[in-house]
Amino acid sequence: MILAAVGAVLVFITVVGYVGKVQADADAAVGEMTTVLQVQSNIEAFQPVSASAVRQTQIPKKWATNAFVTNIADLQGKVAAGSIPSGAYLQQGMLLDAPSLRPGQREIAILIDAETGVAGKVMNGSIVDVYASFDSTQNGRQVTSACAVRILNRVQVINVGQVQQTSDAGGGQQQGGGSRQQTSGAAVPVTFALNSDDTLKLTYAESFARKVRLALVGGAQDAKPPFNRLCETPQAGR
Repeated sequence: MILAAVGAVLVFITVVGYVGKVQADADAAVGEMTTVLQVQSNIEAFQPVSASAVRQTQIPKKWATNAFVTNIADLQGKVAAGSIPSGAYLQQGMLLDAPSLRPGQREIAILIDAETGVAGKVMNGSIVDVYASFDSTQNGRQVTSACAVRILNRVQVINVGQVQQTSDAGGGQQQGGGSRQQTSGAAVPVTFALNSDDTLKLTYAESFARKVRLALVGGAQDAKPPFNRLCETPQAGR
């Protein structure tokens, strides 16, 4: 029992000494503070990091590194590289340059069906192909070929918005006598940066196609040239 008591005293002395050392280190750091930026609310991946989403706070300079973001001006033109939780201290690796338009590019957004838009897998920066399906009817009967067309090849998504509910009942007449299928459901606004020709192609498809779909693209190039169009002409008498 005497040995146990002695051991307990030694443990107590060791713990007290360690706590004292930690306190001494903390006290030594007081007065040497530096300003860093702390996130006030959750920021989703690839969303802009605005001044209103952060606050300036101070931490001991001893604990800071050059990787910390210290100036609100440094957030200009930046987006989150990944999801940033509230309370995190901003560091350089958490930020990316926001996509910017090159000379001649147009920024254009369209609504994509939440299910056919790769079911939530498309994100800011994704590389996609854009497909559209067309058909034409006259007096309720299909008279021309139905086609699936790849209208855009390897284009970059620069922003994906929040899912929203749509209610497009009825549907207007498509050019050439066809009708565009319009349904109620969930849609996602997707923004692209395109040249003028591709902007026109996307606008046409969004206005007149029965469906517009996105396909995520992997790899630097296709192993073999893919088909750009697949059409089927109705059989006579059908």
